[in-house]
Amino acid sequence: MSFTALALVLGIVGGIAAGGRLANVTRRPLELVWLLALSVALQVVAESLDIHGSAGLAMVLASYVGLAAFAIANIRFVGMPVVLVGLLCNLVVITANGGMPVREDAIVAAGAATRDEIRTLEFGAKRHLEDRTDVVTFLGDIVPVPPTREVLSFGDLILAAGVADVIFRLLKPAEPRTRRERRDRREPARAAGLRAPQLVDA
Repeated sequence: MSFTALALVLGIVGGIAAGGRLANVTRRPLELVWLLALSVALQVVAESLDIHGSAGLAMVLASYVGLAAFAIANIRFVGMPVVLVGLLCNLVVITANGGMPVREDAIVAAGAATRDEIRTLEFGAKRHLEDRTDVVTFLGDIVPVPPTREVLSFGDLILAAGVADVIFRLLKPAEPRTRRERRDRREPARAAGLRAPQLVDA
């Protein structure tokens, strides 16, 4: 979640730097925003309250299903298909293994813990230490990120790229979609040009 939050911030900064404004977001209304908020809240509650067992897993899975439904409802936005791919990658591996498997070598490489400390770590409702029974582990948390001492999945990276892209484009001014809209946008500039004073030779 923290890496996705960083992607959100980068999308906002990049959008504003490119001349966008936060007010432009309201000109492209998103569908099912309530479902987005509920899905994020489910995962935050499951992690922060450290809900273990089937209840915690059910909350995490429900969160991903809700996020995927939100992405599908807004698939017309550029970047949202990338968000959906990232979510589905994580959903597949979590569903297949009853949680997100985290690779031991990646934990050490990220500096999150030493090998002696790994067995004492609490992985929360969403994750568990990878073992031999896990499948599709290439979609698990196997990517070490030393600067933040995190271990991410490829789904997390894809999701972060999609989120940054969506936010960046939402902040940009809306482009005219039809020939009439493009013509109407040009009319004020054309009229201003006609009203400009003309220089003539004496």
